Amino acid sequence: MSDALAAAEAQLTKLETELSTAAAHLRDCKAHLRNREIPRYAAHLLATQGHVLNAQNILNELAIAHASRSIPNPEFNP
Repeated sequence: MSDALAAAEAQLTKLETELSTAAAHLRDCKAHLRNREIPRYAAHLLATQGHVLNAQNILNELAIAHASRSIPNPEFNP
């Protein structure tokens, strides 16, 4: 596997972890909201957003890396 592919795979693992953790925080949010524990709900909601932002940053890095290597196909340009 090339270095670029290995790096992309590592980033995907980080992305998976961030999104899984965000989902876990959302489950906690629901439970705290049902129990009317608003401060705890809000804390987990903010944590969710933090993990989503981290995931977005990873996706941005992957997109930038792809753009640096991608060559447009002239057949698709009118």
